Amino acid sequence: MTVGEKGQIVIPKKIRDDLKIEKGTQLLISEDKGKITIKPVKMSEAYLMMLLSESSLAKDWLNEDEDKAWQNL
Repeated sequence: MTVGEKGQIVIPKKIRDDLKIEKGTQLLISEDKGKITIKPVKMSEAYLMMLLSESSLAKDWLNEDEDKAWQNL
């Protein structure tokens, strides 16, 4: 696939069908060590925002010498 001018991508139809992704489906997009993961989610908007914030902030907070609890999440 190719990224469009506005950073958009098209999820192939077979994948959309297999994962039951349709218009309005919420997707969680995350990045870790250069790998992008996209997965459909069924959760409240507040919970989704919390996960996104935690994922983004954890990159700055995680330190092998500090706060080992984050690594277990």
